[in-house]
Amino acid sequence: MITTPDPNVTDHDAMQAAPPRPKPHRRRDDALSRHDALQLIRKQVGVIIPPWGVFSSVGSGIAIVISVMSFQSSNMQDKVDKNTAPLQAQLIEMDKRLTGRLDAVDKRLDRFGARLDAVEGRLGALEVRVGAIDMRLQQVDAKLDRLLSK
Repeated sequence: MITTPDPNVTDHDAMQAAPPRPKPHRRRDDALSRHDALQLIRKQVGVIIPPWGVFSSVGSGIAIVISVMSFQSSNMQDKVDKNTAPLQAQLIEMDKRLTGRLDAVDKRLDRFGARLDAVEGRLGALEVRVGAIDMRLQQVDAKLDRLLSK
């Protein structure tokens, strides 16, 4: 008898297998021998993949996805910059024009404020004159009252 180790059983329990019999035209209704069953099971059992291989494959897959995403992101940023450059130039020009107009309005407001200050100074001088005239009129009124009271 030939002993062949079974990968599904521990090492101390080796299964006994009969020598293979050639069956070129085996029929479906024949019973399956133990040796044929073991051969079929061994063919169906896949190769055991070590976990480090699985982890490294998954890690490399994730790294590839991240690198592709970063590449697309950088390309997309270049495309966005290329397409928005004319718009940015227009915005800068509009900002310059608006800033110039606002500066002109600011200068006009400064001149208007200076004119108001000048008018206020004139009105202050006019108020002093009106006060002096009022004093004279009070003096005249007092003299007339004295003359009329006599």
